[in-house]
Amino acid sequence: MKKNYKSNLIIILLVFLLILYLINSPLVIKSILEYTKLFLEKLFPASFIFFTISSLLIDYNFIEKVSKSLHINGAIFYVVVMSLVSGFPSGSKYIKDLLSKNIISLKTANYLILFTHFPNPIFILGSVSILFKNTRYALYILIALIVSNLIIGLILKPKEKERITYNNKDYQSFSISLSNAIKDSIKTLILIYGTSVFFYLIITVLNHYLSLSLYNYILMNGIFDLTKGIFLTSLIRNDIRKAILVILFTSFGGISINMQVKSIISDTKINYYNFLIGRIFQFIISCIIFLFIVNW
Repeated sequence: MKKNYKSNLIIILLVFLLILYLINSPLVIKSILEYTKLFLEKLFPASFIFFTISSLLIDYNFIEKVSKSLHINGAIFYVVVMSLVSGFPSGSKYIKDLLSKNIISLKTANYLILFTHFPNPIFILGSVSILFKNTRYALYILIALIVSNLIIGLILKPKEKERITYNNKDYQSFSISLSNAIKDSIKTLILIYGTSVFFYLIITVLNHYLSLSLYNYILMNGIFDLTKGIFLTSLIRNDIRKAILVILFTSFGGISINMQVKSIISDTKINYYNFLIGRIFQFIISCIIFLFIVNW
């Protein structure tokens, strides 16, 4: 009964959206083209390279070499570093890859999904910094977001150390590995693009019809699309309030990022709610760290 109710509700919402899109077809087409240009120019190049090289590194036992050289858990180190430099939702992609190749267990995957949600540092230090009168606030936000995740990772770290299973079979030819890596990267990027466009269109049409107060307008946009929400904080004069909203949108990632993560891990047993719990803790801890730095 509950399942049918949910299904009917989704159908009603989709039909409603379809009608709105037909009525506002010029706006919809314009929005899709605008977002596609943004995606191709900003997100696709860096993400494609990171995803492809990541797959190749895993295939050629980079994690095993890191573990033996540094005497650490190479899998955890790898996911944290790679997701930190490439930004979300890459963490879920790297976790899924390691789990599918049996390099980590489901327990470790569920642990990693809690704290590997990092924003792209270039985005925060570049694009976000211009929103503030005090540009150092962007650096403080980045520090708060990174440190909060590391704190979550340390607090919830499993007591028992996991033994990593390495791929000891003969390497495939580089051409085959590269081909598979490219296919997998494109598949993930198409998923990210499609999900982002879907929710970007929803918020665009809603903005066309709704008249909200300033903070409700910013919150609604940030809930659906974090990038749009973040840039709309430029309408707020108070830098502290602006920073808290940026931390909120970045910590949760918006519905779009959450759906991307959920889709990426959908064919695994990784618990999405672990990701959601991690985002709640990240927001709370990040706010505390940011306010401490600012008032120090």
